[in-house]
Amino acid sequence: MSFLIDTDLLSRLERKRVPPKLATWVQEHEAEIFLSVVSFAELQFGLDQAPATHRPSLALWLAETRRTLAPATEELTEPVLVRWKALLAELKRRNRTMTCEDSLIAATARFHGHTLATHNQRHFEPAGVQIIDPLA
Repeated sequence: MSFLIDTDLLSRLERKRVPPKLATWVQEHEAEIFLSVVSFAELQFGLDQAPATHRPSLALWLAETRRTLAPATEELTEPVLVRWKALLAELKRRNRTMTCEDSLIAATARFHGHTLATHNQRHFEPAGVQIIDPLA
């Protein structure tokens, strides 16, 4: 089984006190964890918006995370974007919505057959993607 880790869990890994359940789960599944390039964009935006006092440490963490997870990063390729457009059409038929970022992450997970690891389950339920919450 493989997992696409959501930005909400990635950002928790930056904290001084990483939730023990999350730390254990990441350690146990390290070889099976992937992430979307969308998460890197969200993290970079967060860094850019952070108070100046927090930016240096956040920038170091993000650079290390990029380096470490580069081989496990799922890009937004044309086939993934076609899957995303199909997801948007499905959502429209059911009169449901998702944020752009979450729908791109969900489409990436569905395209690659990953289970989505997130603590924000309700954000992804409309997409019909398999979900696991390592913090539950």
